[in-house]
Amino acid sequence: MKKSSFKNITLSLLGIIVLVTIYYYFDINSNLKEKEEACFVQLTQKAENGLAPELLFQEDFDELQLLVEYSLVARTQMLEVANRLSINKDEPLSSRDLIILKTGTEDYLEIRDELYVIAGAYECGTEVTDETLAKYNIDSQLRLKGIMLSLGAALTLHDNYLLGTLLFEQDNRLRKIINDPDMGFGVIANKLAEMTLAANSIENRHRIRSVLEFYEKEKTSIPLEKEDLDFAYLELLIESSPSYNYVKKIRINEIASKKFVAFERIVLDAISESKDEGFDMISGLFGNTMGLYESRKGKLYANEDVRKNIQANLQPLDILLEKTPFRLTDKFIPGHFGHVAIWTGSKAELIDMELWDNDYVKAHAGKISSSENTDSKDENQIIEALRSGVQLSSLEHFMNIDDFAILRPIFPEETDEELRKEALLMAFRQLGKAYDFNFDVNTTDKIVCSELAYVSFPSMDWPTDKTLGRHNISPDNVAKLAWNNLPLELVLFYHDGALIAADKQVDKMIELMQE
Repeated sequence: MKKSSFKNITLSLLGIIVLVTIYYYFDINSNLKEKEEACFVQLTQKAENGLAPELLFQEDFDELQLLVEYSLVARTQMLEVANRLSINKDEPLSSRDLIILKTGTEDYLEIRDELYVIAGAYECGTEVTDETLAKYNIDSQLRLKGIMLSLGAALTLHDNYLLGTLLFEQDNRLRKIINDPDMGFGVIANKLAEMTLAANSIENRHRIRSVLEFYEKEKTSIPLEKEDLDFAYLELLIESSPSYNYVKKIRINEIASKKFVAFERIVLDAISESKDEGFDMISGLFGNTMGLYESRKGKLYANEDVRKNIQANLQPLDILLEKTPFRLTDKFIPGHFGHVAIWTGSKAELIDMELWDNDYVKAHAGKISSSENTDSKDENQIIEALRSGVQLSSLEHFMNIDDFAILRPIFPEETDEELRKEALLMAFRQLGKAYDFNFDVNTTDKIVCSELAYVSFPSMDWPTDKTLGRHNISPDNVAKLAWNNLPLELVLFYHDGALIAADKQVDKMIELMQE
């Protein structure tokens, strides 16, 4: 080929690249302008209808918290199944796993639509004038929180893709299952491919980057008059997002490459000629799913002296409370304490209670006592409701916390033995149940951590609250029954990594819960 011809081809290609770049630039800016105007219209209409800006924010903030919690539950379930299936790739999928995969996809789509609404609701706040802010009585702090709300929703959207869908996107077999239409679940063909394209959209990346720039510039320049729990929640949600740095750094050519791969895979799936690739590497995300929302380790983490002291005080049926202020979910739970669990006791203690041979206990005997030492308290002897469901955990695993309390149920002497057995067996019966992201005490097929105490102790009159039309019980509701050492007794209390003296621990707990 002649040099002149090669030069002409090169110049032509460069011209095409420039034209495409210009097209994308004006197309993106045109779309962004339309979305910005729509955002302003919606916010203005709500403000002029008399809805106070603080109430408008609070409604959407409460909704986002539920969607984030729902997202974490869905991620855990989907990734757990995918991780299990990756081990047995040659075996047929069970009907249970197929239902979980399809239901999970349906849940993802529902969460996705609702997150999109919040993601676009306040992003136009980056361009609003001081005059407009003053007109609707919006201060700089509320403005920033509104923008953080939209940013948190957008990052949660991408995290859902990254931690869930990406896992299946990397595996041809699972990807085809998710992409197959299933009208019974409201899932249409190639939904996974559509989500991949949306996640890698140049326009969406551009919108998130512009909001990120505003957030990073303004977050340190606006002083908070007092501790703002809503701001703290949103800040931790954003800062702990695995997409946070990735979205800022992604380049247009990388996005274009990913879009090409995605289109290619739709074809490959259709003719079933693709090979498995990259699943083991991506499945490593499963182990990090819960930890991604943890800014540090707990102050009692890996403290052997504390663990031994706790073990020396524990008795079967003790209720365990904990606080982890470094985790996002702790900020979602109202009150001081963030989690409730129940101690089963050792094998020897269960034998003494004549419960070891009970069918509900025998089903988990191998986890409760795997050693010859029947007095061991180093086994999986904590019943707790996590996002993956109600399960048995070890005290060592539980100790990644700052605060820890032991509450002991006090029953009438004449019925003590009977009620203890009833409560402990009821706790064992909860094992295997799904996580109740609706936090409704009136549903027993699914359960959340504090509901574990509510269900396991039917003889106790538990205080509850009513939010969003549902009756629920918080960890602080459980702790309140120990304020007078009846019907629960506070046995041991660590706060902020330190042991509180026995004669001061009740007063300290009440003080913290009333802050």
